[in-house]
Amino acid sequence: MMQSHCTTPRKRGRKSQIAAGLLSLAIGLGLTGASLPLFSQARPVLSAEQLHTRMLERRAVEAAIWGMPLVNFDAMRQAYFRDAGARYNDVMYWSRPSDWKNQTTTPNHSTLYVMTFVNLKDGPVVLDVPATTTTGLYGAVLDAWTVPLLNVGSRGQDLGKGGRYLILPPGYEGDVPVGFIRVQSSTYNNYTLLRVITRTTGEQDLADGVNYLKTLKVYPLSKALAIPANNYIDVADKVYDGIARYDASFYESLARMVSEEPVQNRDMSIMGQLSALGIGKGQDFQADPKRQELLANAVDEAHAYMMEGYSRSGVAIWGEQRKWRSLAGPKQALGTKLSFIEPGQGVYLDDRAYAWFAMYGPIVPPGPQVYMKSYETAKGELLEGGNSYRLTIPANAPAKDFWALDVYDARTAGFIREAQVVGLDSYSRQMEKNPDGSVDLYFAPKPPPGHENNWIATQAGQPFFTMFRIYGPEQAMVDRTWVLNDIERLE
Repeated sequence: MMQSHCTTPRKRGRKSQIAAGLLSLAIGLGLTGASLPLFSQARPVLSAEQLHTRMLERRAVEAAIWGMPLVNFDAMRQAYFRDAGARYNDVMYWSRPSDWKNQTTTPNHSTLYVMTFVNLKDGPVVLDVPATTTTGLYGAVLDAWTVPLLNVGSRGQDLGKGGRYLILPPGYEGDVPVGFIRVQSSTYNNYTLLRVITRTTGEQDLADGVNYLKTLKVYPLSKALAIPANNYIDVADKVYDGIARYDASFYESLARMVSEEPVQNRDMSIMGQLSALGIGKGQDFQADPKRQELLANAVDEAHAYMMEGYSRSGVAIWGEQRKWRSLAGPKQALGTKLSFIEPGQGVYLDDRAYAWFAMYGPIVPPGPQVYMKSYETAKGELLEGGNSYRLTIPANAPAKDFWALDVYDARTAGFIREAQVVGLDSYSRQMEKNPDGSVDLYFAPKPPPGHENNWIATQAGQPFFTMFRIYGPEQAMVDRTWVLNDIERLE
C-alpha cells in the first residue's frame, strides 16, 4: 500500500537490489547476452499485457485512496440533486432528528442538519446566516476536498450574531464588498453543513429550529440588490442516499470531479498517473466490461483498506484504560486543520482517505464537541450485529449541551439500513436511568425485554461501530477525569 506521504518512494527489496547489482556487473564485464537470462529468471516473466494490467490495478487502487474526498463530496451532491430534487443554492434540511434514511457518513441522529451546495463558476455566492436566538448553530463552509474553510454560527466568524459569508471562486481577484466575510475557496464546488442545536427534541423546540433555518439565505453576489427567494427542501421522510458506492462507478464519480475542479500543484504527479485510467482534464472517461471488472476489484481493495484504516486511526482517549479512540490523529487532522496537507512536505493521503471514507462536514478544529469511536469490546472483540452488548454511561456525563451515542454499519460508515433505532441521547425522556444516575444502552438485533427504551438496533451478520459525542464538553471531559466505560458483550 501507499505510504503516508505521496512523495515517499517505495523501497526496493534486497533481492531485487542484488539482482540489479549482478546484472550491472555482468554488463560491465562484457558477458554475452546468453548469460543475461540467468538474472531475469529470478522472477516470472510477464507479458506486456500482464504488466499493463498490473500497473492499471495499482494505479486504480491509489486513485481511489487519493480521490476519496472528491467522491464523498460527489455522492452527497448527486443525492442532493436526485433524492432531494434540489438545485445549487437550495437549502436542504432535516426537520427532525435523523433516522436510517439519512444515508450520509456518521451523521448524528440528534441534530437538525442543514445543507446547501453551491457552484462558483459564475462568480461568488453569498451565505447569509441569521443570528441565533433560542437555538445553537455550528457548522462550516467546505470545499470539494472536504476541507473546512471557515466556521459559521455560534463558534464561527459571526459568533452567533449572524453574518454574510462571501464564498469566492479559485483565483478570485475582485473586491469584497464592505460587510461581507471573505471565504476563499480553491474549488468551484463547495458545500455548507450546519447543525441546528435545539434545547430539546420536543415538538415546539424542533419547530423553532426549522423556523430559524428557514431564514438562512443563499444567492449569487450578482443578485444581492434583488435577492431571489430561496427554496427550502425537507428530506426527513426521504432516503437521502449520499454515501459513495464502492464499485466501478466510483471512478465515474472521480472522473467527473477531476474534470470540474482546478488541478492543485500538489496533485500534478498523480494527475499523470490518473491519465492511464482515462481520468483527467479533457479526457472522456470510458470503461469497457474488462476495465469495469478491473476497477471494481481495485476499489474493493481500496474500500477494505480504508475501512480497516479508519478503525485504527486516531489516538486512545484514555490510553490503554479504554478502547475509545479519537476520529483521526492529532498531527494529521488537527495539526493541518483537516486539510491533511503539510506545506513543503506532502499530503497525508492515507489518513485523509480514512477520514472522508467515514465522515463529512467537519468544522475547523478545535470544535465545541468531543467525538470518540469504538469498534470493539473491553476484551478486544470486534462488534458484530448478531450479538448483544451493553454500554454503561457513568452518571454526570460532562456535556453542557447533550451527549449522543450512534451505531453505524462498518462497511459504509452510515446508519444501518432499516434500523428501527439508530441512536440514543441525553435528550430522551423515555430512556431509563439506573439509581446511581448512570445509563445502560443495549445493542442487539432485537430489543432486550424490559430495556426497550434503551435499545439501539443492529443487524445480524453485519459488523458495526459506535460513536459517542459530547456537545459542549465540560472540564471533566477536557482533563479526562470522567471516563466512559467500554462496551461489554452479553451472553
